[in-house]
Amino acid sequence: MNIGITTAFFQNFRAGTWVYTINLLKALDEASDVERRFFTLDFLDRPMLGLRNIPHRIYPFPNTKLAKLFWPNLVLPRCAQRDGFDLVHATSHYGTFVGCDYRNVITVHDVTPVTHPETHGGLQVFYHRHVLPRVLRRADAVIAISESTKRDIIQCYGLPEAKIRVIHHGVEERFSPKAGAVGEFYRMLPERYILNIGTLEARKNLPRLLEAFASARKRGLPHKLLIGGASGWRLSNLAAIVERLGLEDAVVFLGFVEDRDLPALYARADFFVYPSLYEGFGMPILEAMASGTPVITSNCSSMPEVAGDAALLVDPRDPADIAAKMLALAGSAELREDLRLKGIANASRFTWRETAQRTLAVYREVC
Repeated sequence: MNIGITTAFFQNFRAGTWVYTINLLKALDEASDVERRFFTLDFLDRPMLGLRNIPHRIYPFPNTKLAKLFWPNLVLPRCAQRDGFDLVHATSHYGTFVGCDYRNVITVHDVTPVTHPETHGGLQVFYHRHVLPRVLRRADAVIAISESTKRDIIQCYGLPEAKIRVIHHGVEERFSPKAGAVGEFYRMLPERYILNIGTLEARKNLPRLLEAFASARKRGLPHKLLIGGASGWRLSNLAAIVERLGLEDAVVFLGFVEDRDLPALYARADFFVYPSLYEGFGMPILEAMASGTPVITSNCSSMPEVAGDAALLVDPRDPADIAAKMLALAGSAELREDLRLKGIANASRFTWRETAQRTLAVYREVC
C-alpha cells in the first residue's frame, strides 16, 4: 500500500499543525515496510529532516496563495494517481474535493475561522466556510485531534459522526523535568518566572493575561512573566498594554523560541499559564506537564479534555479569575507539587507512537 502524506503549506514551524505532521511522520517512519510504504508530498523541494524510510515526492506548483486551492485539486490528484498511490492524507486543512482513484484522509485541527472569524484573515475564513465543507464531504475519513474539535466539525459542517475519528496528539519525549539548561539563552532568564508559549495571535488571549498578571503583581506575585512565540494574525499592541499596566520591568517577550531551548524553558518555569480562548488541542499544555511544570489553562474547548484533573482551570474571559489562580499557585508549594505529579502522569498518556498506530488503523479501514 502506497500512502502519501502532504507536507505543504506550512509557514510557522512551531505551530501545532507542523508539530503534528513531523511527529506523526517520525512515528510512521518506524512502521514503513515492504507492504506499507509512505511518502511525503509537497509542491516544494522541502524534505522532512530525520526520516530514514519515507522519501519525498515533489509535484511542482508556484508558491502563491492560489496553491492552497489549486495544488490539492489540480496537481496532486493527477500526479498521485499516476504514481499509484492508494491513499493520500492531508495533514493540514487544504485537501482535495475533486474525484480521484485513491482514498482521501484529512486531519482537522480546529475550525476557528468559522467559530472565531475575528481571529483570522478573510481568505482563511472564506476557505473554511466555502471550500473546506466540500473537502470534508469528499474525504473517506476525517481525523479530529480532540473530542471538542469533533463536536465543532459536526456543528459547523453537519458531517456524519461516523465519518470522524478522534486521534489525540502525542508529546515529545524531550520534554522532561530533567531537561538541562545550557547556553547564553538560559543565563539571561530570571530566577522565578511564569511562562506562556504559543503563536502570538488574538485567540491566545494575551491582553487579558497581562491584565491578570498586573492585578496579581499588585497583590504580591513576585514572578516575572515570560511570553514566547512568533507573531500571528491581528495581534494586539502588547507593548502598549504592558506600558499602560506598568509592567515594563516584569514582562519579557522572548519572540520565537528555538526548539532546542524549549524543554529547559518549560522545566525551569514555576508554572505555565495558557488562558487561550479556543484550542483544537492545546499541545503546549502537555509539553509543560511533561516538563514537570504546573499548568493553569482555560475551561473551554479542548483544554479541559487535554488537561484532565492535572491543571487549574480558569474562565479565559475573566482576568480576576486568572489572577486568583496565579496567586493560589504561587502561594502554595503543596498545590504546585500536586499539579506537577498529576501533570507528569497525565502527559504520559499521550504518545506519538499511539497517534501513529491509531492513524494506521484509519488507513487500513478506508483502504
